[in-house]
Amino acid sequence: MLLYQFQKGTNPRRVIIYLNEKGIDVPRYELDYAGGEHRSREYLAINPSGRAPTLVTDEGVPITDSAAIVEYLDELHPGTPMMGTDAISRAKIRSLERLGTDLVVRSQLWLWNVTQTFPAKEPSPSLEVATRLFGYVTEILDVLEATIGDNEFLAGDRPTIADCTVFSIFQTCRERFDQPFGSAHPRLDVWYKKFRQRPSAEY
Repeated sequence: MLLYQFQKGTNPRRVIIYLNEKGIDVPRYELDYAGGEHRSREYLAINPSGRAPTLVTDEGVPITDSAAIVEYLDELHPGTPMMGTDAISRAKIRSLERLGTDLVVRSQLWLWNVTQTFPAKEPSPSLEVATRLFGYVTEILDVLEATIGDNEFLAGDRPTIADCTVFSIFQTCRERFDQPFGSAHPRLDVWYKKFRQRPSAEY
């Protein structure tokens, strides 16, 4: 088994944080994004999208979606489940994780326009577009703010795959791009600061 990752990337981080929380040791290969290794012929043969992460299983099967990687690993390692323990809790956690995935997508589009860092993705960043996009980001942040309530974690009293997903985009926005992401949502702000202290969240 081998995990191809880009350690600072949002989607790879959701897998990395999950692995750290579960205590699973998976061999890893750090892709040279700056050098374009993720677009190399060798890597594209493994993952035609040219993105990270990719998990190549012991059977040689590449899994090229971060959410699918996490679910696959949680099935292989059922101890301390992070996807729920019964049908209701699994449904709740999956719904929050999918909401988190939507947040990642919307927030990445916003980042392409609020920063000058992604010329290949957005050659003409627009603050007007960024402002409009952030309205769609805020829609999800509002739902998560209401959902977390007084819980320590998004789905209750223990971390789940939903926390790994949502935390990864918070960390990208706040630490890589110095954006006050989620600061207008006090419960999420507290959640982020507490989760950031966990060993799993370290770069």
